[in-house]
Amino acid sequence: MNIRKIEEKDLDYLADLYVSVFNAEPWNDDWTKAWAYERLEFIFKSYRFYGYVAENENGLVGAVFSRIGSFKGELELEIVEVFVSGNEQRKGVGVALMDELKSQAKKDNITCFFLLTDKTTFAKDFYLKYGYHGHEENLLMTHEF
Repeated sequence: MNIRKIEEKDLDYLADLYVSVFNAEPWNDDWTKAWAYERLEFIFKSYRFYGYVAENENGLVGAVFSRIGSFKGELELEIVEVFVSGNEQRKGVGVALMDELKSQAKKDNITCFFLLTDKTTFAKDFYLKYGYHGHEENLLMTHEF
């Protein structure tokens, strides 16, 4: 498996992969390719984007999209999207992507990663196993209008 930086030319294929992952179990979303492409392109073009793809003999099989922010004088990395092909899940692809992200982030003096994930899916277990922890005092709030 090869891990490399995401390039703009990857976005079209990654949008297809994103749809296939998040429209399947356990998320069962209703993403269209156009929505997925727009989301991934927006993150890709955001200020201080960090992103990596995993590729093997089957092509691109996973990706992590993130961006750098600052909090109290420290650099932190917001992980916005992580997804791995259904056929490649639980084979070390996600760990390889996170390891590369962590390695590069350390070189850039990033001291913290943070993310939002669904606590009812195996994604939560993946992040807990990788060393993440939740915070009881934090609350996700939204306002739709």
